[in-house]
Amino acid sequence: MKRATVRIGRSILAFVLAVTFTLPTFAGRPQKWEDVPKPVRDAILANGGKEGSVDKESEVVDGKAVYEASVKDKDGNVKDLVITADGKLIETKTDDAADAAQERADRGKKLLAGVKFTHPTQITNPWLPFSSLKQDILEGTEGGKKTRIERTVKPDLHKTFKIGDQEIEVLVVEDRDYEDGKLAEVTLDYIAQDDNGNVYYFGEDVDEYRDGKIVGHDGAWLLGKDTQVPGVLFPAVPKLGLKFRSEDVSNDISEIDEIVSMSETVTTPAGKFTDCIKVKENLADGTTEYKYYAKGIGVVRESPHDGDELLTSHQTKDAARK
Repeated sequence: MKRATVRIGRSILAFVLAVTFTLPTFAGRPQKWEDVPKPVRDAILANGGKEGSVDKESEVVDGKAVYEASVKDKDGNVKDLVITADGKLIETKTDDAADAAQERADRGKKLLAGVKFTHPTQITNPWLPFSSLKQDILEGTEGGKKTRIERTVKPDLHKTFKIGDQEIEVLVVEDRDYEDGKLAEVTLDYIAQDDNGNVYYFGEDVDEYRDGKIVGHDGAWLLGKDTQVPGVLFPAVPKLGLKFRSEDVSNDISEIDEIVSMSETVTTPAGKFTDCIKVKENLADGTTEYKYYAKGIGVVRESPHDGDELLTSHQTKDAARK
């Protein structure tokens, strides 16, 4: 749940002044329903809420812990209830989803203004040259598990998206992720390049696996269905400090990237790469990851917050034909 800037109404302001306390922007921790104090649960239910997700905030009001829960009113609008541990409702905040959606739409219009996709499946950006790639394999660890990523371009798979009056066929790239030797996830990424050389992300279909069976699709999204804004996977002209959004879908599916170095040296089982671009990825859950891009190759290292994965094999289409 995104912590929004607190908007205080007149009645709430009076309450705040009475207790000489300024209500902050909260950063909460999800709580199990049964662990939430009974007065808080009663207040949630009395104000149209249901049993479910509740956040315990990091701050206190008048010496009491503070909880926040989202509810829907009779018109289907989402609101956040801010409740102290004794069950007192101290604020009802309108959900900022509508504002966020409008901001996202505005970003999309600005991003795509005048953009043309004449040959969208020709991904020739030198830092992410998918058109020449057959398969990359990265191996390492994440979360204490051995990992393997098999990244394969799938030229026989076809998918089309629409932006304005443009019908855009995308390149399909498959990621097969293994944890401790077992298939954990298969993702189909939909990628296109504009006429200026910017590489865009049009969405992904996700299958999560457990014991060889599909158990979920967490993180899946598609342009035109879940958002009107494509992500930018890599810019045509990378510069130090440049920021871009590789995902701009919702509060839960969002990623802001920043180029933090253009002179990294990365040594992997597949070779030593110099003058690599290092990209810092700020994820929606608050964690940070890093990717390293080598010119003419693509991603040679991925460093999630609890692991590290290196390129072990890089096979191009030309090499595969020999």
